[in-house]
Amino acid sequence: MNIALIGYGNMGRQVETAAHQHGHTIVERFSATRQLPDSSPVLSTIDCFIDFSTAAAVRKNIEIAVEHEIPIVEGTTGWQDHKKEIVELVRERNGSLVYGNNFSVGAQMFFRIVRRAARLMNAFPNYDIGIHEVHHSKKRDAPSGTALTLGNVILSHMDRKKVLKHGLNGSVINPNEIGISSARIGKVFGTHSVLFHSDTDEIELIHRAHSRAGFASGAILAAELIQEFRGVYSFDQLVFEKSLQHS
Repeated sequence: MNIALIGYGNMGRQVETAAHQHGHTIVERFSATRQLPDSSPVLSTIDCFIDFSTAAAVRKNIEIAVEHEIPIVEGTTGWQDHKKEIVELVRERNGSLVYGNNFSVGAQMFFRIVRRAARLMNAFPNYDIGIHEVHHSKKRDAPSGTALTLGNVILSHMDRKKVLKHGLNGSVINPNEIGISSARIGKVFGTHSVLFHSDTDEIELIHRAHSRAGFASGAILAAELIQEFRGVYSFDQLVFEKSLQHS
């Protein structure tokens, strides 16, 4: 498969390594200094885009991909406020998009474990819930997309929790809220923990990324799988539902 990278920072380089390991070819690398063109003969050589660029560029990148009928794997975070309109755009033009806040297969397993735990805890109101995430000091957004995903997973399965609260600045957490705290330090690749706490005991679920390799391999897997489908899919849907039904 011929893959074009959009964004060539640390994550882009890790995806490039993973692509080579899986027998694929990186045919183009687009970045802030070499932007993705609206039209170019080179676009006809591309089987899939993998985008780890910036939130401000996401819509334009997806528009170009759809216009040229090239599937796109969207790994950039921070664009979810425009998700509805982007999804409508892709579907209207019969494009192919897979997106995710975390392309680690292990993290996707973690989401499912937390979902199950939230369902169980829904029957036990004496347990409160909190989320904490830690990333490297150069990460720009907080809380992480993965932490927000975890929070929304819990909200969807716990009747007594209605709101995610982050950026606390000394404010209290109300009974219907889930607090999300963030830390930025060193070169941590990503640690996410969910704590179920009661007066008598507590249960903590943790996912730790040891490197970017898991994210990169997942992005390559997404690029391979999306070749078979049209439409918009989360990474979770594509890996655990759509591809299994298709096999």
